[in-house]
Amino acid sequence: MRNDPTLRAQPADGWLGTLELPGYRAGSVVAKLDDLPEIDPDHLYFDLLLLDAGGHTQDNHSGPCRALARQRPLAERSRFVRVVAELVRHASSDTRSLTALGQALSFIRECGVEQWRLIAAAQLLDDASSEHAVAQSLNHLLQLALGEDEARRAMCDVVVGLARDSGFGPLDSHVSGINDGGLAAQVGYVVRTVGKARARRYLRHVTDFEMVPKPDMFGV
Repeated sequence: MRNDPTLRAQPADGWLGTLELPGYRAGSVVAKLDDLPEIDPDHLYFDLLLLDAGGHTQDNHSGPCRALARQRPLAERSRFVRVVAELVRHASSDTRSLTALGQALSFIRECGVEQWRLIAAAQLLDDASSEHAVAQSLNHLLQLALGEDEARRAMCDVVVGLARDSGFGPLDSHVSGINDGGLAAQVGYVVRTVGKARARRYLRHVTDFEMVPKPDMFGV
């Protein structure tokens, strides 16, 4: 797995590698593990690849994964690569380089994807991403957690409340236009209004949902 120049044989989302050394592709991102005792005898090695449209690797972030000691259960390895790939999926959507995401990726390698750490990693990614990428990420998570129809209904109240705080009445045409525009329009409005750095925390507060990818969303 380490030296493959492309992943054209795996064009869609899905698992790669083996049970012992799993990988997962989410969009243009591949997160995978390797065993390189000559680099770190106690921990697994992590690679995150950013692929171009042809499946070629255009950038990567790699290093020892202090969050995964070699003796940890195999199930934790699969959970780790799936959650990381899904977390980074949208953050990488408008870049050809992972440099801007380096701080978040290093944090993930060091600290893992347990709940509070995952929230912190998501915030670091939001800080380094565009508004569009943050909105895509939040939209995707709401659909995974609630389904698109239920998420859209829940977001109607969020939009009305935020618009009211911004000086619009609940029946204002501005508010109706956003809610009639669908989930993407609703989430985009929240991100633009409160800012990309606050949007995840804001939605977490008003929806009572953590707004980070969880293993049970993917059957891991």
